[in-house]
Amino acid sequence: MSTIASTDTRRYPPKKLALLAAIGAIVGGALGYAGPSLLRQLHVSPRSLGWMDLLALWIGTVFLGYALLFGALSTNRRQLARILEGEQATVPATQQEVSTTRFQTVVLLLAGLLLMLPIFVQNLIVERPALGMEFFAAIVILFAVQTWGNLRIWSTSDEFARRIILEVCALSFALCQGLLFLWASAEHLHLVRAISAWNTFSLLMLVYLLSTSWITIRNARC
Repeated sequence: MSTIASTDTRRYPPKKLALLAAIGAIVGGALGYAGPSLLRQLHVSPRSLGWMDLLALWIGTVFLGYALLFGALSTNRRQLARILEGEQATVPATQQEVSTTRFQTVVLLLAGLLLMLPIFVQNLIVERPALGMEFFAAIVILFAVQTWGNLRIWSTSDEFARRIILEVCALSFALCQGLLFLWASAEHLHLVRAISAWNTFSLLMLVYLLSTSWITIRNARC
């Protein structure tokens, strides 16, 4: 369920990246503030959630925050051009660039919703088990659409952006493979307790998010 972006990070000045990160943090903070209220409306007590549920909610909130940020940028062609081309950009962003940014907004939005949906509806399923298959079917459909969106972004990206995507995927895979092997070995030797697939996935998404941030900032400084 990874989200991939096709923006050429060589054109991002470090100060611009810091500004975008700050804006994303503010938007994410606002969404995080509204999150507990939404959970209460869905009769889900935040105190009943485990650490991995809270981690998944936080990652989902980050995705939603950046979706809102990308969506806002797509409404201002001159600002979007400065983000894509640097401060020296004199021509507004093209319609294709606007469309690509809005498409990325949808992909990020779906990623955030997919992470949050299982947590939001868990109490509803306890009360009405028959809803479980219906919600799972909805998740499968949303996942298929989000996966198609990721593949479309990949197919329309330039060679540099594809290299960034491959670096993120390779680093995430290497780190997660190593950590999973060590934990599985310790678990098999009865040194640690078993962890659920949901907990494993939440940690994988955390590694992916951190890998994306680090590689994006590293390439922006090149």
